[in-house]
Amino acid sequence: MIARKYETRLDENGLVTFEKVWSKRMDGYNSNHQFRNPDEVYELCKTLKLDTYAEEHVFLLIFDFKMHFKSFIEMGIGTNRVCVIDRRGIAQKVLILNAGAFVVVHNHPSGDPTPSKLDIDAAKTIDEIGQLIDIPMKDFMMIGSETYYSVKENGDI
Repeated sequence: MIARKYETRLDENGLVTFEKVWSKRMDGYNSNHQFRNPDEVYELCKTLKLDTYAEEHVFLLIFDFKMHFKSFIEMGIGTNRVCVIDRRGIAQKVLILNAGAFVVVHNHPSGDPTPSKLDIDAAKTIDEIGQLIDIPMKDFMMIGSETYYSVKENGDI
């Protein structure tokens, strides 16, 4: 499986374009690997080192309809305890990248993945957006240094 990281840029006409920043072959995954549960998504995040930042980062993981991982985009960088999540930007990117499904992940630099009320509220709003655009948000996860918290798995949405 090849992981691709994209960034958005504005072209000379002011239109949003995607630029591949890097791609990396992911050992231990084949191209047909289906991500069926939060444990597997967390392991992917650990492989991508999304849990190693000193401040909160929000990532959008893009999957096809069969939950084959396609790419990811960094959606925001915050402080060591909070990050703004761009809900409009998430909708825009899942549509432009023709996602079949998506997962929102953000790290907690403290190592404790316990969600805040803001995390749960953001998860609910983004889940509603996914329903409106008919692209399901499969999960919203907070990742820590040794574990994760899945809002879907814990019944928060």
